[in-house]
Amino acid sequence: MFTPLGDDASNLADRIKDVVNNRSANAPRSQQKRIGLSEVGEICVRKTSYKLLDWEKTNPATDPWASISGVAIHAWLAEAFDDLYDGEENKLYLVEHPVNVTDELAGTADLFDIERKMVIDHKCVGATSMRSRKKDGITHQQRIQINLYGLGIEREFGEGSVDKVALAFYPLGGRLDGLHTIVEPYNRQMALDAIARLQDTQVLLWQLDPEGTPKNWDLIPTTPSKSCSYCPWFLPFSKDGSKGCPGEVNAA
Repeated sequence: MFTPLGDDASNLADRIKDVVNNRSANAPRSQQKRIGLSEVGEICVRKTSYKLLDWEKTNPATDPWASISGVAIHAWLAEAFDDLYDGEENKLYLVEHPVNVTDELAGTADLFDIERKMVIDHKCVGATSMRSRKKDGITHQQRIQINLYGLGIEREFGEGSVDKVALAFYPLGGRLDGLHTIVEPYNRQMALDAIARLQDTQVLLWQLDPEGTPKNWDLIPTTPSKSCSYCPWFLPFSKDGSKGCPGEVNAA
């Protein structure tokens, strides 16, 4: 009979988690300072403001494993789709394609189906998110993100180059036959409106100057929700917006 070495197992687990957490914290995605296309559709103006000013995070202790899994799956999918050609050696897809939406907004589109004029974004989700997407469809933030990719593609290749936008939801804890896809018409105006809203937030920050006048953080509107506890600037029961946001009362 084998006797498990409990202390050794616990120490090994701690060492592995230290390596993983350190690698994740120092990954380029984690170090990103500028607002990304996935964040433009954030409904909470205060959260967007914290991001725009690169404000010190108060709630950094989020588990990185889902994000790490997503990065690995994205890399695998990129190789798979990048290897596809038509009969004349023309690529069927643009893969991990850089897009410039404005002079300040840029990102990378996961996939663009050239023939179908369809922008596709991969999303790796857990069981709860998968159920929500099947029941409620794409979130507002996801819809803004995918249409911004469409706008970036359109600005590179010209009007009429994008017809549709799509999200493919891959189950992190299931089988490939659990894949769920949603396709919608490309909406240029939605992307333009999101850019205008972001610019309005930048003007608000210039007017209120919360860096120079910290008390003005409390004048920047919030949109509390049950997901507040996942926000990097969530600080339960905070009375000072410069220190962190209390968010939804019950989020703690």
